[in-house]
Amino acid sequence: MVTEVIIPMLGVTVENGKVVEWLKSEGESVEKGEAIFVVEADKVTTEVESPASGILAKIMLPPGEEVPVLSVIGIIIEPGEEVPAKYMQEDVPLADTAAAAGDLSEPQTTQGNNDAELFGWSQESAIIKAVPAARKLAKDKGVDLRQVPPTGPNGIITHRDVAAAESRFQMNHTAKVSTLARRKAEAEGVSLEGLQGSGVRGRRMCVDVEGLTAIAATAPSVQQSAADVDSNFGSVIKMDSMRQAIARRLSSSAFTAPHVAFYTDIHMDPLLSYRKEILPYFEQTYKLRPSINDFLIKAVALTIREFPMLNAMLQGSEIHIKLRVNIGLAVSVSNGLVVPAITDADQHGLSQIALQRSDLTKRALAGQLTMEEMERGTFTISSLAQSDVIFFTSILNPPQSGILSVGKTREELALVDGDVVTKQVSTMGLTVDHRIIDGAMAAKFVETLKAKLETPAFTFMHS
Repeated sequence: MVTEVIIPMLGVTVENGKVVEWLKSEGESVEKGEAIFVVEADKVTTEVESPASGILAKIMLPPGEEVPVLSVIGIIIEPGEEVPAKYMQEDVPLADTAAAAGDLSEPQTTQGNNDAELFGWSQESAIIKAVPAARKLAKDKGVDLRQVPPTGPNGIITHRDVAAAESRFQMNHTAKVSTLARRKAEAEGVSLEGLQGSGVRGRRMCVDVEGLTAIAATAPSVQQSAADVDSNFGSVIKMDSMRQAIARRLSSSAFTAPHVAFYTDIHMDPLLSYRKEILPYFEQTYKLRPSINDFLIKAVALTIREFPMLNAMLQGSEIHIKLRVNIGLAVSVSNGLVVPAITDADQHGLSQIALQRSDLTKRALAGQLTMEEMERGTFTISSLAQSDVIFFTSILNPPQSGILSVGKTREELALVDGDVVTKQVSTMGLTVDHRIIDGAMAAKFVETLKAKLETPAFTFMHS
């Protein structure tokens, strides 16, 4: 019996997956449940288990290539079984077999045969392959999928293909370019983007291009361009899956949830002294060094217990207050940002929090987090305390309703009982979803957190 190995569904918003490494080679025996390859999608890498026991007879996707989820990337057979001929072809449609699960393909009538030939599909069976997100966008924008050139593997239309086709349509119908003007622009090496046309209905004419080149010719020259100094200037960088995920999530958050921020200065001397005092005993007992972040995680979790709405998420017309308090900690990695979450931070002591935080941070830097560790957070802390940044405003990590930003600890002069003294101060800011949390509640949360951090002996006496 042949068993297909596929890129699994890795999340409701995940469209593509990339094989980072095959843990088994062609011809090797595999056991059901044994990890056989590593896949990367939306900022995380995950080991994928074998769906069956047998022989990994064929690997159809080499490491480093990205394909839509549910694509078939390998074949497992029983010992002594022959690999079906359709899998032995050099160019096997990776998504064909997964189409039923992902609705990737759709038979079309002969009306689109000319378009099918144009984009490389057979006239006898004009089949349009498109990922579900691409089909939805095409339906919303009124784009005919038969008119969209596919760039995905084996002729699969991606969401990006439909967006590009719709953009081209809008450009062609709002500001056309005469043939002579286009040729002139190509010859002069100038861009037509943003050029206002003087022709009928904004049509860009040759005289418009000539005017543009004249302006460029009279522009003052510089001794050395930025590109001469650094080759990165003028380059085009393709966003990887992590950067695309960051852009998608934060754009959705910024445009959906009304953000409002509240700031306060925290007197850090008591907490810094408390940590210094308990550090030797902590290291001796638990073999761990608690960081300031560990104290912040615990203090925030305890404060959330007093303000459950900060542990809530908006779903439709309902506010869902989550049962567990899982605090996410933003971790900067080489190509972006990930936010693994410490579970049940309100219930755990400092030792368990420090242990979880240390493990999650190490695996985040190594790209070994699981999707569950990334998505279980109910509140986030984003700290730039190691940078020369006094304060900043964070964007909510959707669908969470609160995030705490932490600036560097700095020394300031303060007037105490008529005397000028120095204090270690950190500015912290709470950003909330104003649809759920009112200003008065957010201000009270900040005040309560400030009190806990400035009286650490009382706050952490049982931790």
